[in-house]
Amino acid sequence: MKVLYIHGLHSNPNPAKIKILEEAGLEVVAPFIDYEKEQGEVYPRLKALAIAEEVELFIGSSMGGFMAYWLAYDLNKATLLYNPALYFKSMKPFIPKIESDSIPSLYVCLGEKDQTVNPQYVKEFLIQRNPTQNKLKVVSLSYLEHGIDLMTFKSRTAWFLKEIECLN
Repeated sequence: MKVLYIHGLHSNPNPAKIKILEEAGLEVVAPFIDYEKEQGEVYPRLKALAIAEEVELFIGSSMGGFMAYWLAYDLNKATLLYNPALYFKSMKPFIPKIESDSIPSLYVCLGEKDQTVNPQYVKEFLIQRNPTQNKLKVVSLSYLEHGIDLMTFKSRTAWFLKEIECLN
């Protein structure tokens, strides 16, 4: 299976996380994104890349989680989000026009100690967008802050892959 791994703002495609994904049997597409320079071009570039590479899954963290969330709805792919930056008003100009009315399978990992992205606001946003919570699974981790340590990344990614395997 091929995954598009989308890093967060002021970050980069972490080689250790890419290795974890590869060890899980995934083929990884992990572009570097300069969110500040590219701004409105990020989403169209990622969408075109996902289509060209025939990506089957998305994994995104923080700002990458924002991008992965909208790609999931746009392209109807199962997606794992780590502390996604979904609810900020400043992000409204970057929300793409989605023509699909499909509801993708979303798996969300939230850190209760996250000081950057408020986990409660993310939950509220997700429920507002999907009141029935159809195909939505949210895990809150009491110890987790905004950054995703390698052990959590590995275990939550394994959980996600096992969950989507059960869908097929």
